[in-house]
Amino acid sequence: MAAPMATRSETIERSAGGPIGPARRRVARTFLVLAVVLALVWFAWRTVTLPLHPVPFVVLLIELSGWTGGVLVSLGLLGSAVRRPALPTDDTYRYASVVADRVGRARAIDLQHDLRAATERLTTRTAGGLADRAMIGVLVDGPRRIALVTVLTAGLLLGAAPSPMPPWWAIAAIGAGSAALAGAHVVASDRDIRLGDRTRWSFASLGEVVSPADRDDVAPRRWVGTVGTIVVLNVAIALRGMSDRWTHGLPAMGDDERLVAMTWAGLLVIGGLYSLRTIPTPKLDNSHTVARRLEERTARQSALGAAVCVGLIGLLAGILPGGVDAGPEDPGGVEPSTQIDAGRGIDD
Repeated sequence: MAAPMATRSETIERSAGGPIGPARRRVARTFLVLAVVLALVWFAWRTVTLPLHPVPFVVLLIELSGWTGGVLVSLGLLGSAVRRPALPTDDTYRYASVVADRVGRARAIDLQHDLRAATERLTTRTAGGLADRAMIGVLVDGPRRIALVTVLTAGLLLGAAPSPMPPWWAIAAIGAGSAALAGAHVVASDRDIRLGDRTRWSFASLGEVVSPADRDDVAPRRWVGTVGTIVVLNVAIALRGMSDRWTHGLPAMGDDERLVAMTWAGLLVIGGLYSLRTIPTPKLDNSHTVARRLEERTARQSALGAAVCVGLIGLLAGILPGGVDAGPEDPGGVEPSTQIDAGRGIDD
């Protein structure tokens, strides 16, 4: 069986160029500083309003790791003096490959091995300079995505939101900060990294962290992991929405908590669907497994479509007004009728 990630070494040759110029470097630094300042606003609000529950605490740690990795990548790109390398042909791993080439490190071929090696360098303090730290920031995107999906799913089932309902200024800060950090990556890489590349990489690498190798009769791990993420989150959204509106089988959530949890999960579902849409379709090269792969593809597409539909039903059930959180004492969600005092006159 051919190595599933061998395509990462394939490149598009182009004329070599030097590192980014001073003007682009200043723009990238401006984006990075703006991103850090806005992120500090968000994290200050998150810390002050942090509930005493494991779910929001773990989500906060995951957020911090993601931002730390993004900042390290920006610093690594800004500190690189490597000449402009050839581009990878597979957009799935474009983010990781461009960062590795720019900072002068080997591309990630075996993600599990590379992640263990990076973790060992970090724990033994042998990681050298911004280049190694930038690669660690790239490699942890997959485990970070797995952790976030797991915690959000547990929160939906256990009735715990990842954060309180944020005010408008906190939402504006994290939104603008995320855009600024992405802009820093684009400018610092001389547009070799494009908007959406990091999202695609984090979902594609998710499956490769879980499984050590692809199988001939199953879609590549980059597909299976992304599809599994979408299905799990949609099922959790559906269970939460239907429980709070009809069945009351899960611990109850308040309206704001449910909206926040479903919004976080919905954003991950959108990111997964975007990744599936932009990841190259798996090729059926082995004639002996074509029929089995076609059956597997049909089953996968059916499961994905059904999960998305069920998730939409649960989302609507959870966010639309009327009857949600009726509780066991009023399972139908019917408001009690006003009683007339018998001692009062009809004309009063």
